[in-house]
Amino acid sequence: MKSEIIGISERLKKTQIGLKDVLAVIDMTLEDQPRELASLFPYDVFEGLDDLINRTLHGTKIELFKPKENGHPFHTFEIHTEEGEVLGYLNMVYLRQPIPSYYLVYVEVLPPFRGRGLGNRILKAFKEFAEEQGAVGLLDNIILPEEPTYDIYIKNGWKCIEELIGEEVVNGEGHYMVFIPTSMTPSDLRDRLIKLLLKVRGEKPIIDMHDNEAMVNRTIMEFRSIYETLEHLFEMEISTGTSTPFMRFVFTKFVTRVLGFQRRIASLIGYTGGESLEQISISDQVKNLSIQPYSLWWAKEGKPEIWGEEEILRDLPEKLKKDCTLYIECLPLYRRPYLTAWIEERGRPSHNLKIFDLLELGFDPTKLRGFRQKGIEYIFERITPRFISSIEKKRRFLPKILEYSSSRRFRDATVQINSPIAILQEKGNVYILRKRVDGIHSEEAMDQLRTASHLKSMNRSVRIDHAVILTINEIKKWLMKEFAPGLREEIEDLAFFIPWDLGRNMPRVTVDTRGVSLDTLWIA
Repeated sequence: MKSEIIGISERLKKTQIGLKDVLAVIDMTLEDQPRELASLFPYDVFEGLDDLINRTLHGTKIELFKPKENGHPFHTFEIHTEEGEVLGYLNMVYLRQPIPSYYLVYVEVLPPFRGRGLGNRILKAFKEFAEEQGAVGLLDNIILPEEPTYDIYIKNGWKCIEELIGEEVVNGEGHYMVFIPTSMTPSDLRDRLIKLLLKVRGEKPIIDMHDNEAMVNRTIMEFRSIYETLEHLFEMEISTGTSTPFMRFVFTKFVTRVLGFQRRIASLIGYTGGESLEQISISDQVKNLSIQPYSLWWAKEGKPEIWGEEEILRDLPEKLKKDCTLYIECLPLYRRPYLTAWIEERGRPSHNLKIFDLLELGFDPTKLRGFRQKGIEYIFERITPRFISSIEKKRRFLPKILEYSSSRRFRDATVQINSPIAILQEKGNVYILRKRVDGIHSEEAMDQLRTASHLKSMNRSVRIDHAVILTINEIKKWLMKEFAPGLREEIEDLAFFIPWDLGRNMPRVTVDTRGVSLDTLWIA
């Protein structure tokens, strides 16, 4: 495997692929992997690449583009390389009243180039522009306080808007910051800043809609560029009809990333599907590749790391403890409704899936595996290593939810938790072991209620989806009141599972004269 990676590295060095695409492929391949894999495929594998990155950054320039006719309403700063590639951008909307101002919608530097000062440079460019125009700057700072770039705006002259208009006006809605050019006197601006904030809040849904549309188009272009790079890298294998584990791993990773993006944009404000991912044309040769969804790279020690509840760990099979990746990946797929319906419709086996199957399903079904031990049903979920800290936070937080909610009901539903009981890490893969509950994820439940032929009419009649939404919202509202702001991130990361009869693919709900209610709801 190491020789295969080095071989790809050599190809990358010899091809005429642009630096931006080379780094995008490397980062996509390594984003979830531990240091052991990254050490095989780091930037310094490419002789002089780090110097090339520095030279590229040194030669970048920032250009301002005004809105085009019939286009998006954004004024945009873009960070361009000498070759014309875009490494970062800043979108903003001009507001003439109640005071000349620019609302910064989004600021981003592409991942491979972060931490190299480009974000600071683009904000300095905006500062100079705002000073020249005599315009106020306004933004909603969504950067978390613990992130290194949290104070980047403060260093560029931005202030929390509460300092100028008072906390009672902001009322905790957003983390707005304001930049005042030296030509204006802050003490004279309070009333107009209040009106500006109210105007931005009122127009934010429209602004977000345009921003979402621009983001989708931009991301699709980036996906197309990465795919073309992969086809170029593996041209020899594709043309001869051969493949290697690493080739399958990279293409599988690319497709699952595209599918994940497709699921996220479906819920975006203003997204209608017009910016179709079908613009990414995947060849039949790639579609026919067998998938390789998990890493095959051994850590240096070659031993799995396993931790969790001691009683559970003692009872795990020895084969599982010695080679958890191979053991778990050979377990049967968990038959969630999405997968069951697909298998029944096409009559295809669920093993030896191909890229084509993932594209049809819209997700990777191999992430969930069924496991039975001492008469108890469990589920193994494969996650990426970067989510381990999030899982650990959940393990600490979920028991608190159970403790505080034990005497409460939410629209007649009681709350249960489904905490991770064991975590296994090996070969760049992480597996979470949980008990299987008689329910399905709320998003899948909502989709089944609204699209499954045998459920649509029933759902229209009694509005089960409405009851699910109201129950989850009530729980979230309570959680925010009880635990926020200290545990806001953990609350937003929670998943909800709805009682479900998997055999019949039917919700388990109570229907009476008062309406529809859930008896139980699981939080994981």
